[in-house]
Amino acid sequence: MPQPRRTQQERVEESTQRLLHAAAELIAEGAYDAASAAEIGRRAGYSRSMVRARFGSKEQLLDAVIRAAYEGPLTVPPPGSATGMERVLARIDAVGRLVDENPELLRMLFAVEFQAAGKGSGMAVRAAGWVGLLRGDILEALREGQRDGSVSGDLDAEDTAHAIVVEGVGSAFLWTVDPAEDFRRRIDQWRARTIRALRP
Repeated sequence: MPQPRRTQQERVEESTQRLLHAAAELIAEGAYDAASAAEIGRRAGYSRSMVRARFGSKEQLLDAVIRAAYEGPLTVPPPGSATGMERVLARIDAVGRLVDENPELLRMLFAVEFQAAGKGSGMAVRAAGWVGLLRGDILEALREGQRDGSVSGDLDAEDTAHAIVVEGVGSAFLWTVDPAEDFRRRIDQWRARTIRALRP
């Protein structure tokens, strides 16, 4: 029985996903800097023009990969019944799951972002904005935890939110520059320290 013809929307979605997958593979292999739009297109089975048609540029494609592979999973809303403490821990646990699922891709995404940050590029502004949003999300969760009793009312929520995010970013940086660094163990330690610091 012949397969039904795919719609234009289905073809666009397939090509978009294939390009995202190809770019993610190249990033995980450490080949992003050397990868041109032509190489990403070739890996996905398309021409260079398809990268521009779907994303506009290689940089915008990278932005889409970061959003799909890192930022999206990291910011999945916890259940509405979650306490403030559970909301904070959900962000740390999400990083742990990403490391477990695809450590090579995550390490290279971090490397690309850290490298871009040093160049003062638009990517650096975007990364700084993302860290600011994450810190704001943690701060909101801490304040909610202080209201619901799951987080100590004595701690300074702003300073604590900053410290939690800085520990995660710092550990990610060390893992990026030192392949011997055990980032998964650092995440477990980060989680345990956070619980101790927040517990009422």
